Amino acid sequence: MIDAIDELILSALSKDAKQDLNEIWDFLRSYGHNLSLEEIDSRIKTLEDEKIISRYTISIDTKKVRHKIIRVVLVTFRPSQHLRSRIEGLKKYLEDAPFVLFSGRTRGGYDWITIQVFSSPEVADEESDIYRNLFGDIIQTYEVYDFSPLKEPTFNAFTYTEKEYKKFLNEWMPPFLGR
Repeated sequence: MIDAIDELILSALSKDAKQDLNEIWDFLRSYGHNLSLEEIDSRIKTLEDEKIISRYTISIDTKKVRHKIIRVVLVTFRPSQHLRSRIEGLKKYLEDAPFVLFSGRTRGGYDWITIQVFSSPEVADEESDIYRNLFGDIIQTYEVYDFSPLKEPTFNAFTYTEKEYKKFLNEWMPPFLGR
């Protein structure tokens, strides 16, 4: 089980996996933790050994590479006696698709949400046609929105801690609350 210090280490590494131990040490100190570099290194090795950290990856500045189309697909299913088996096929398709960033079943107004990334509108539209042909028998509504993000995607959103959340709010709340 990880503790608050491990959570901060994960948060720091998710922002920059190549930073050195001194930068992580400084980050931890800003949250009131004073560990030695050896302790930090040991914790990172433990997180790796326990497969909490499974790999290190890169983050690409999408403003400096060819523009991509980010597409949000919202689907509701129609009642069908074959729905369960057809959803298994849909899952396989979406798990294998290299252009799918996120995909999953939801509860609420839509049954399924998928976030996709394509090299061009033409490729995105072609895939949309194929998707509807493959799974049209179970689709009741199919909505597609091309999306222009304000902020670059980051996996740090999965690892930020409650301390970071509170620190952020404390920096932003006073101007809006008249403090």
